[in-house]
Amino acid sequence: MSASDNLQKAQRGAYLSLIVYIILSAAKFIVGYSYHSAAVRADALNNMTDILVSIAVIVGLKISIKPADKNHPYGHLKSENIATLLVSFIIMFVGVQVVIQNFPRIFSNDYHTPNPVTIVISFVSGIIMLAVFYYNFRLAKRTNSRSLHSSSLDNLSDSIVSLGTGVGLIFTQFGFPIVDIILATVLGLLIVYTGFSIFRESIFTLSDGFNERDLELYRQEVLEVPDVIDVKTIKGRYHGSSVFVDVTIVVKPDITLDEAHEICDRVETYMHEKGVSSVYVHPEPYHPEKAEKDLPK
Repeated sequence: MSASDNLQKAQRGAYLSLIVYIILSAAKFIVGYSYHSAAVRADALNNMTDILVSIAVIVGLKISIKPADKNHPYGHLKSENIATLLVSFIIMFVGVQVVIQNFPRIFSNDYHTPNPVTIVISFVSGIIMLAVFYYNFRLAKRTNSRSLHSSSLDNLSDSIVSLGTGVGLIFTQFGFPIVDIILATVLGLLIVYTGFSIFRESIFTLSDGFNERDLELYRQEVLEVPDVIDVKTIKGRYHGSSVFVDVTIVVKPDITLDEAHEICDRVETYMHEKGVSSVYVHPEPYHPEKAEKDLPK
Protein backbone atom coordinates (compact mmCIF):
# COMPACT_ATOMS: atom_id res chain seq x y z
CA MET A 1 0.00 0.00 0.00
CA SER A 2 1.41 3.41 -1.01
CA ALA A 3 1.95 6.32 1.35
CA SER A 4 -0.84 8.20 -0.42
CA ASP A 5 -3.26 5.32 0.15
CA ASN A 6 -2.29 5.20 3.82
CA LEU A 7 -2.87 8.93 4.21
CA GLN A 8 -6.30 8.65 2.61
CA LYS A 9 -7.27 5.80 4.92
CA ALA A 10 -5.95 7.68 7.94
CA GLN A 11 -8.40 10.47 7.15
CA ARG A 12 -11.26 8.14 8.10
CA GLY A 13 -10.09 8.10 11.69
CA ALA A 14 -9.64 11.86 11.73
CA TYR A 15 -13.16 12.38 10.37
CA LEU A 16 -14.58 9.95 12.93
CA SER A 17 -12.88 11.83 15.76
CA LEU A 18 -14.12 15.15 14.39
CA ILE A 19 -17.75 14.04 14.19
CA VAL A 20 -17.74 12.44 17.64
CA TYR A 21 -16.05 15.45 19.24
CA ILE A 22 -18.57 17.85 17.71
CA ILE A 23 -21.50 15.81 19.04
CA LEU A 24 -20.00 15.28 22.49
CA SER A 25 -18.84 18.87 22.98
CA ALA A 26 -22.29 20.18 22.03
CA ALA A 27 -24.00 17.72 24.37
CA LYS A 28 -21.64 18.55 27.23
CA PHE A 29 -22.07 22.29 26.78
CA ILE A 30 -25.84 21.96 26.90
CA VAL A 31 -25.77 19.67 29.92
CA GLY A 32 -23.02 21.62 31.67
CA TYR A 33 -24.82 24.95 31.43
CA SER A 34 -28.30 23.54 31.99
CA TYR A 35 -27.35 21.55 35.08
CA HIS A 36 -24.66 23.85 36.53
CA SER A 37 -21.51 21.75 36.16
CA ALA A 38 -18.24 23.61 35.65
CA ALA A 39 -16.42 20.31 35.18
CA VAL A 40 -18.66 19.20 32.33
CA ARG A 41 -18.34 22.62 30.69
CA ALA A 42 -14.56 22.37 30.97
CA ASP A 43 -14.68 18.88 29.49
CA ALA A 44 -16.74 20.32 26.63
CA LEU A 45 -14.01 22.90 26.02
CA ASN A 46 -11.49 20.09 26.11
CA ASN A 47 -13.43 18.36 23.34
CA MET A 48 -13.61 21.62 21.40
CA THR A 49 -9.82 21.81 21.36
CA ASP A 50 -9.86 18.25 20.06
CA ILE A 51 -12.11 19.43 17.24
CA LEU A 52 -9.38 21.87 16.26
CA VAL A 53 -6.77 19.12 16.41
CA SER A 54 -8.93 16.83 14.26
CA ILE A 55 -9.41 19.59 11.70
CA ALA A 56 -5.66 20.24 11.70
CA VAL A 57 -4.97 16.55 11.14
CA ILE A 58 -7.50 16.38 8.29
CA VAL A 59 -6.16 19.52 6.60
CA GLY A 60 -2.59 18.34 7.09
CA LEU A 61 -3.34 14.91 5.66
CA LYS A 62 -5.10 16.41 2.65
CA ILE A 63 -2.17 18.69 1.89
CA SER A 64 0.30 15.87 2.53
CA ILE A 65 -1.34 13.78 -0.18
CA LYS A 66 -0.36 16.37 -2.80
CA PRO A 67 2.52 15.07 -4.91
CA ALA A 68 5.98 16.60 -4.88
CA ASP A 69 6.48 19.62 -7.12
CA LYS A 70 9.26 21.96 -8.20
CA ASN A 71 9.18 23.95 -4.97
CA HIS A 72 8.59 20.92 -2.73
CA PRO A 73 10.81 18.10 -4.02
CA TYR A 74 10.21 16.09 -0.84
CA GLY A 75 6.46 16.56 -1.06
CA HIS A 76 4.12 18.30 1.38
CA LEU A 77 4.30 15.73 4.17
CA LYS A 78 5.22 18.19 6.91
CA SER A 79 2.01 20.14 6.43
CA GLU A 80 0.20 18.20 9.16
CA ASN A 81 2.99 19.04 11.63
CA ILE A 82 2.71 22.73 10.81
CA ALA A 83 -1.07 22.59 11.23
CA THR A 84 -0.87 20.89 14.62
CA LEU A 85 1.80 23.36 15.76
CA LEU A 86 -0.55 26.27 15.10
CA VAL A 87 -3.41 24.50 16.86
CA SER A 88 -1.27 23.85 19.94
CA PHE A 89 -1.20 27.59 20.72
CA ILE A 90 -4.99 27.78 20.59
CA ILE A 91 -5.31 24.77 22.88
CA MET A 92 -2.96 26.25 25.48
CA PHE A 93 -4.86 29.55 25.37
CA VAL A 94 -8.19 27.78 25.97
CA GLY A 95 -6.72 25.83 28.88
CA VAL A 96 -5.38 28.96 30.54
CA GLN A 97 -8.81 30.60 30.24
CA VAL A 98 -10.48 27.60 31.91
CA VAL A 99 -8.03 27.77 34.82
CA ILE A 100 -8.44 31.54 35.19
CA GLN A 101 -12.21 31.18 35.19
CA ASN A 102 -12.46 28.36 37.73
CA PHE A 103 -9.45 28.47 40.06
CA PRO A 104 -10.58 31.58 42.02
CA ARG A 105 -13.98 29.96 42.60
CA ILE A 106 -12.36 27.22 44.70
CA PHE A 107 -11.82 29.79 47.45
CA SER A 108 -15.36 31.17 47.32
CA ASN A 109 -18.82 29.75 47.84
CA ASP A 110 -19.67 30.19 44.18
CA TYR A 111 -20.53 26.60 43.34
CA HIS A 112 -23.60 24.44 42.98
CA THR A 113 -24.43 20.76 43.22
CA PRO A 114 -24.71 19.50 39.63
CA ASN A 115 -27.65 17.42 38.47
CA PRO A 116 -27.02 13.64 38.24
CA VAL A 117 -27.51 13.96 34.48
CA THR A 118 -23.97 15.39 34.35
CA ILE A 119 -22.64 12.10 35.69
CA VAL A 120 -24.45 10.15 32.99
CA ILE A 121 -23.14 12.33 30.15
CA SER A 122 -19.59 11.99 31.47
CA PHE A 123 -19.69 8.19 31.61
CA VAL A 124 -21.40 7.86 28.23
CA SER A 125 -18.82 10.20 26.71
CA GLY A 126 -15.98 8.20 28.23
CA ILE A 127 -17.28 4.93 26.81
CA ILE A 128 -17.79 6.42 23.34
CA MET A 129 -14.28 7.87 23.28
CA LEU A 130 -12.86 4.53 24.37
CA ALA A 131 -14.46 2.95 21.29
CA VAL A 132 -13.09 5.73 19.06
CA PHE A 133 -9.62 5.20 20.54
CA TYR A 134 -9.75 1.49 19.76
CA TYR A 135 -10.74 2.12 16.14
CA ASN A 136 -8.19 4.87 15.51
CA PHE A 137 -5.36 3.04 17.26
CA ARG A 138 -5.80 0.01 15.02
CA LEU A 139 -6.18 2.19 11.92
CA ALA A 140 -3.02 4.14 12.80
CA LYS A 141 -1.07 0.89 12.99
CA ARG A 142 -2.36 -0.27 9.62
CA THR A 143 -1.63 3.05 7.90
CA ASN A 144 1.57 3.90 9.81
CA SER A 145 0.15 7.36 10.50
CA ARG A 146 1.97 9.22 13.27
CA SER A 147 -0.64 11.96 13.45
CA LEU A 148 -3.51 9.48 13.72
CA HIS A 149 -1.58 7.51 16.33
CA SER A 150 -1.19 10.70 18.38
CA SER A 151 -4.86 11.44 17.83
CA SER A 152 -5.83 7.97 19.07
CA LEU A 153 -3.84 8.48 22.27
CA ASP A 154 -5.66 11.78 22.68
CA ASN A 155 -8.92 9.84 22.29
CA LEU A 156 -7.83 7.56 25.12
CA SER A 157 -6.88 10.54 27.27
CA ASP A 158 -10.28 12.12 26.67
CA SER A 159 -11.99 8.87 27.59
CA ILE A 160 -10.11 8.69 30.87
CA VAL A 161 -10.83 12.37 31.58
CA SER A 162 -14.56 11.94 30.99
CA LEU A 163 -14.74 8.80 33.10
CA GLY A 164 -12.73 10.50 35.83
CA THR A 165 -15.03 13.50 35.67
CA GLY A 166 -18.01 11.20 36.08
CA VAL A 167 -16.46 9.58 39.14
CA GLY A 168 -15.63 12.98 40.62
CA LEU A 169 -19.14 14.29 40.03
CA ILE A 170 -20.52 11.42 42.08
CA PHE A 171 -18.93 13.06 45.13
CA THR A 172 -20.87 16.25 44.44
CA GLN A 173 -24.06 14.33 45.14
CA PHE A 174 -22.89 13.62 48.69
CA GLY A 175 -22.37 17.18 49.87
CA PHE A 176 -19.10 18.06 48.15
CA PRO A 177 -20.07 20.48 45.34
CA ILE A 178 -16.58 22.03 45.43
CA VAL A 179 -15.32 18.90 43.68
CA ASP A 180 -17.00 20.17 40.51
CA ILE A 181 -14.90 23.36 40.52
CA ILE A 182 -11.72 21.48 41.38
CA LEU A 183 -12.32 19.10 38.48
CA ALA A 184 -12.87 22.05 36.13
CA THR A 185 -9.56 23.58 37.21
CA VAL A 186 -7.73 20.28 36.79
CA LEU A 187 -9.24 19.87 33.33
CA GLY A 188 -8.02 23.36 32.43
CA LEU A 189 -4.49 22.38 33.45
CA LEU A 190 -4.85 19.18 31.44
CA ILE A 191 -5.84 21.19 28.36
CA VAL A 192 -2.74 23.36 28.79
CA TYR A 193 -0.57 20.26 29.14
CA THR A 194 -2.13 18.70 26.04
CA GLY A 195 -1.43 21.83 24.02
CA PHE A 196 2.15 21.97 25.24
CA SER A 197 2.69 18.28 24.43
CA ILE A 198 1.45 18.84 20.88
CA PHE A 199 3.66 21.92 20.60
CA ARG A 200 6.73 20.02 21.80
CA GLU A 201 6.14 17.08 19.47
CA SER A 202 5.54 19.37 16.48
CA ILE A 203 8.72 21.34 17.14
CA PHE A 204 10.69 18.11 17.53
CA THR A 205 9.47 16.85 14.16
CA LEU A 206 9.81 20.14 12.30
CA SER A 207 13.38 20.55 13.56
CA ASP A 208 14.26 17.10 12.13
CA GLY A 209 14.45 15.41 15.50
CA PHE A 210 14.37 11.62 15.42
CA ASN A 211 13.83 8.94 18.03
CA GLU A 212 17.18 7.31 18.86
CA ARG A 213 15.61 3.93 19.57
CA ASP A 214 13.91 3.92 16.17
CA LEU A 215 17.20 4.84 14.53
CA GLU A 216 19.01 1.96 16.24
CA LEU A 217 16.21 -0.39 15.21
CA TYR A 218 16.60 0.68 11.58
CA ARG A 219 20.35 0.19 11.87
CA GLN A 220 19.87 -3.39 13.02
CA GLU A 221 17.41 -4.02 10.21
CA VAL A 222 19.89 -2.76 7.60
CA LEU A 223 22.50 -5.14 9.02
CA GLU A 224 20.09 -8.02 8.37
CA VAL A 225 20.39 -7.45 4.61
CA PRO A 226 22.81 -9.96 3.01
CA ASP A 227 26.27 -8.62 2.04
CA VAL A 228 26.00 -5.57 4.29
CA ILE A 229 29.12 -5.75 6.45
CA ASP A 230 28.42 -2.73 8.62
CA VAL A 231 26.44 0.48 8.87
CA LYS A 232 28.82 3.42 8.95
CA THR A 233 26.23 6.16 9.44
CA ILE A 234 22.46 6.33 9.58
CA LYS A 235 20.21 9.38 9.86
CA GLY A 236 16.46 9.71 9.98
CA ARG A 237 13.83 12.41 9.85
CA TYR A 238 10.06 12.56 9.97
CA HIS A 239 8.01 14.10 7.20
CA GLY A 240 4.52 14.12 8.62
CA SER A 241 3.57 10.46 8.97
CA SER A 242 6.45 9.31 6.78
CA VAL A 243 9.98 8.32 7.73
CA PHE A 244 13.00 9.23 5.61
CA VAL A 245 16.28 7.41 6.24
CA ASP A 246 19.78 8.10 4.90
CA VAL A 247 22.26 5.29 5.47
CA THR A 248 25.88 4.61 4.55
CA ILE A 249 26.63 0.90 4.36
CA VAL A 250 29.96 -0.92 4.22
CA VAL A 251 30.38 -3.61 1.55
CA LYS A 252 33.22 -5.78 0.24
CA PRO A 253 35.89 -3.74 -1.59
CA ASP A 254 36.34 -6.22 -4.43
CA ILE A 255 32.80 -6.22 -5.81
CA THR A 256 31.68 -4.40 -8.94
CA LEU A 257 29.66 -1.21 -9.00
CA ASP A 258 26.66 -3.16 -10.24
CA GLU A 259 26.93 -5.57 -7.32
CA ALA A 260 27.17 -2.69 -4.84
CA HIS A 261 24.15 -1.09 -6.47
CA GLU A 262 22.23 -4.35 -6.15
CA ILE A 263 23.00 -4.48 -2.42
CA CYS A 264 21.75 -0.91 -2.07
CA ASP A 265 18.55 -1.88 -3.86
CA ARG A 266 18.05 -4.77 -1.45
CA VAL A 267 18.49 -2.41 1.49
CA GLU A 268 15.94 0.01 0.03
CA THR A 269 13.41 -2.74 -0.64
CA TYR A 270 13.83 -4.23 2.83
CA MET A 271 13.47 -0.85 4.56
CA HIS A 272 10.36 -0.06 2.52
CA GLU A 273 8.89 -3.32 3.79
CA LYS A 274 9.63 -2.12 7.33
CA GLY A 275 7.56 1.01 6.78
CA VAL A 276 10.24 3.52 5.78
CA SER A 277 8.89 5.79 3.05
CA SER A 278 12.15 7.01 1.54
CA VAL A 279 15.60 5.45 1.78
CA TYR A 280 18.87 6.84 0.47
CA VAL A 281 21.70 4.29 0.55
CA HIS A 282 25.37 5.08 -0.03
CA PRO A 283 27.89 2.21 -0.23
CA GLU A 284 31.49 2.39 0.94
CA PRO A 285 34.19 -0.28 0.56
CA TYR A 286 35.35 -2.19 3.61
CA HIS A 287 38.99 -1.62 4.62
CA PRO A 288 40.03 -3.46 7.80
CA GLU A 289 42.85 -1.07 8.63
CA LYS A 290 40.56 1.95 8.30
CA ALA A 291 37.87 0.25 10.34
CA GLU A 292 40.34 -0.31 13.17
CA LYS A 293 41.29 3.36 13.17
CA ASP A 294 37.64 4.32 13.46
CA LEU A 295 37.15 2.17 16.55
CA PRO A 296 36.86 4.17 19.79
CA LYS A 297 39.94 3.96 22.01
